[in-house]
Amino acid sequence: MNDKPPSPAGEAEEVDESLLDLLDDDEEEEPQRIAVGDVRYMLRFITPFMGAHLRRLAVIAVVLVVDTAFNISFPLVQRWVIDEGLVAHNWDVVAKTIAFLCFAAIAVSGLGLLLDWQTSRVAAALVADIRGRLFDRMQMLSLSYFQKNETGAILSRFSGDTVAVEHGLVAATHELLVPLIEVVYSTVIMFMFNFWMGLIGALVLPLSLFAPKFFAKRAFQLGYDKRLQEARLIGAVQENATAQPVVRAFDLAPRARSRFGALGASWFTTAFRFNFAGALVERSATTGVYVIHLAIFALGALWVWQGQITVGTLVAFESMFLYMGEALTWLTQVVPTLAQAAGSMRHLDELLLEPPESADPVGAVDLPRLERDIEFRDIGFAYPGGRFRIDNFNLTIPRGGTYAIVGGSGSGKSTILGLLLRLIEPDKGSILLDGRDLREATRSSLRAQCAIVFQDSFLFNTTIAENIGMGREGATQAEIEAAARDAEVHDFISGLPEGYETRVGERGGRLSGGQRQRMAIARALVRDPAILLLDEATSALDAETEAALLATLERIGKERTVISVTHRLQSVVTADMVIVMEKGKLREFGRHDDLLGRNGVYARLWKRQSRVSA
Repeated sequence: MNDKPPSPAGEAEEVDESLLDLLDDDEEEEPQRIAVGDVRYMLRFITPFMGAHLRRLAVIAVVLVVDTAFNISFPLVQRWVIDEGLVAHNWDVVAKTIAFLCFAAIAVSGLGLLLDWQTSRVAAALVADIRGRLFDRMQMLSLSYFQKNETGAILSRFSGDTVAVEHGLVAATHELLVPLIEVVYSTVIMFMFNFWMGLIGALVLPLSLFAPKFFAKRAFQLGYDKRLQEARLIGAVQENATAQPVVRAFDLAPRARSRFGALGASWFTTAFRFNFAGALVERSATTGVYVIHLAIFALGALWVWQGQITVGTLVAFESMFLYMGEALTWLTQVVPTLAQAAGSMRHLDELLLEPPESADPVGAVDLPRLERDIEFRDIGFAYPGGRFRIDNFNLTIPRGGTYAIVGGSGSGKSTILGLLLRLIEPDKGSILLDGRDLREATRSSLRAQCAIVFQDSFLFNTTIAENIGMGREGATQAEIEAAARDAEVHDFISGLPEGYETRVGERGGRLSGGQRQRMAIARALVRDPAILLLDEATSALDAETEAALLATLERIGKERTVISVTHRLQSVVTADMVIVMEKGKLREFGRHDDLLGRNGVYARLWKRQSRVSA
């Protein structure tokens, strides 16, 4: 196939450039580029995962040595049967040779099956372990990591990268270790046949292994670049699939095609260079084999003619050399596969080496359930890059009641919730629960008494019962149904054909916005939280649904502390305290009527919203 994706002007001619241009990296170097990997890097990456599979790896090693010994024995038997059997007309030698070859064929077949079985099992187990380690690490990362990195790049590690590693592991056995052992055996036996011919034959090693070094190095570089390009492609597909309503509504399909075409063209250039560099590795190696083979055949024929070696020795040496040449070819052919695997391993390492969310300090204590108040003391916080800052934030929230945090977009409302949940940490100051600094307590004990409902109520693609039950591990069916009643969604669920076993679809797509929100509230309530956090939990709902949900929240909030972030002031008129934020600072707080009477920031916001809704 000569087809390629459409590319912007100037890129289409890249294929026709000279060989050096094809192999030169004319793209701008990325600061985060990882150093070129090689087989030693792959070993360093994979070794920590091998501990649980040492017994199977030992079996593979033994089978490799024995199986290769049987394969290499054929040229030795060949010389013996020619010189001692056929030339000497000794039928006993011929019969023994045939019997040995039959036995060897059966042994090689059996050992091959055992090798394939063990290799397939170990490769699959190692990849499963790698995926598990990746997933575990993902659970430990801070939220800022997911905000800075594209979802597609993260997903590609679990799909394309691990698949490339699996292919590399299988290839490392069949196309690297087996040929490598064969090369060692062959070299030793060639010297046993004839020292001078063995010396000439050994010249193929530097020609076939060191001559392609430049191309192999380039292939490893391009293997990593190719994985990055594929991650960007997956990210673009994932983003486009998620944004289909926006794409259709704004007729963005042509722009999306153009952007994807540009990404595809960039991938095409990198993939072409990678494939071509890998092909040059093999081509340069086979050329060396052809040259040395010609020299050996000419010299060997001369020595047979002069009677210095036997015909059997020449035939056996030729077979051994060709055997070694084929093994060397396999070694060079595996380079692109290993390059892909090494590039993927470096991509995986980026996630595995990513610093986890800061751990609890040594001696951290578990927080008891909130009894008195939550205190923000001299809090200061800035997002990376200085995008936003909270400065000198001081506030005490008594236990029980409903508290609303309001303000314009970007005023810091949701940041306060993130600080309270320790999703982010303050740069200065401290947050205290009943006088205990949160940084001296375990995150698990803090979050165990908190529950949050977000604006976008994410539901998992499973049953309603499981979604609600995720609020607390071990929640019983009775507790799940009680939480659903408190959230006033039990009657709706009971009316469904499958009731609580109804699957909600991806992201809860089979339910309406109000139904998703109520199930998210039920999930929060089954946790029996002392602190219930609402982050714009009703802003996406219509007025009637919002009013019903607010009534529900007011009722359930009497037994716990409810802190609600919202920009819709109509929803805070009954709150026990309204906290007004502006540009990262606490401007005023109090009840709705009191704040209106002060004619400050809150009154200004109220008048503005009243004019808009009028």
